[in-house]
Amino acid sequence: MDRGREVRDVLAGADGTNTGRQAADWAAQRADDRGLRLHLVTTVPESSYFRNPAQYAEAVSQAQMVLSGERARASAGHPALEIVTEWRPGEPAAVLARLSAHAELVVVGSDRPADSRGERFGSVSFQAAMLCQSPVAVIPGGGWAGRSGVVAGFDGSADSRIALGVAAEEADRMDMALNVLHASPSSSSAGPIDGADGDSSRVEPGKLLSAAARGIRDLYPGLTVQERVAWEASPADALIQAAGQAHLLVIGRRGRGGLRKPLGCVAEKVLGRLSSPTIITRPPSPQDK
Repeated sequence: MDRGREVRDVLAGADGTNTGRQAADWAAQRADDRGLRLHLVTTVPESSYFRNPAQYAEAVSQAQMVLSGERARASAGHPALEIVTEWRPGEPAAVLARLSAHAELVVVGSDRPADSRGERFGSVSFQAAMLCQSPVAVIPGGGWAGRSGVVAGFDGSADSRIALGVAAEEADRMDMALNVLHASPSSSSAGPIDGADGDSSRVEPGKLLSAAARGIRDLYPGLTVQERVAWEASPADALIQAAGQAHLLVIGRRGRGGLRKPLGCVAEKVLGRLSSPTIITRPPSPQDK
């Protein structure tokens, strides 16, 4: 892998569904706005999945038709946008994860809601958020067009500080207000000072939030930054409620609590009840440093 290559792609999964088309539209708009290349990819099962070669050839033909249609729609809306398309054999999340090393952002549509036990391991968007090496944007089926404002979930952890930086950049780029949200399940809850995960030193949530917002205002003097502590609320519920009125939600993969899973429980719950386009950031890998 060539680590010296400049990241210039917005990578979008294309599947021919209504939600997939909205995700492709969102990806095309973002790529056009940022002067990046749009990379559309779809998948077909491995050839061994099919009973005979003719079925595999039909699946490949359908995949190529999906890509042709998505390219035509993206080109019509963004004539100057550079677009590349490809189909690959394999599972969608695994293919996206392999290609994500050279992507600025991976974009997928939300596919299915959580099952009765709250598990989402069959969900492409959930798996992509866990596996991809770049941030992942998950786009819901609709109802969010025309909204304004960017919400950033912040708990003082290193992951949430990355998310806050991304959210501030997005809000500034789109000329929208930034709402920095900290959920405090109890009045005594507090976050780590200076974002040091595991630090026993604590600070009152309002002060934690104000310090973070002050840093963003210094970086983006013209940006409107709003702060809110959601008292007696779970982080996931507070974020889901705030996202319901926002143009974009940005959260980290993990917060400062719980097990060090690839995807934290808050991000998992937000993905299960998606109400606006949501970017899930990732911490830097050793190769990034």
